[in-house]
Amino acid sequence: MNISSLVVHVRPEQVAAVRAELSTWPGVEVPAAAPDGRLVVTVETTTDRESSECFTRIGTLPGVMSVALVYHQFEPEPDTGFATGSTDAPEEARHDC
Repeated sequence: MNISSLVVHVRPEQVAAVRAELSTWPGVEVPAAAPDGRLVVTVETTTDRESSECFTRIGTLPGVMSVALVYHQFEPEPDTGFATGSTDAPEEARHDC
């Protein structure tokens, strides 16, 4: 499993819309937001590729000005034996953000 933390800078008038959109994505949470439009976003995915695609997708949302990776950790999947960060995990173990 990949666990990442991001700072996403959003136009202040679009913070509510971006938070609402991100709250519908599996594995994505927005635990904090600042009045100036900075959001703390956590992302949990199965592979590095999924993480990268999720970060890119966040950056394409209307009102998002920047996405900065703050923290990234790999944890092994206990029941599959696959190390995180591997793109060769079984298809059924993968999910989108």
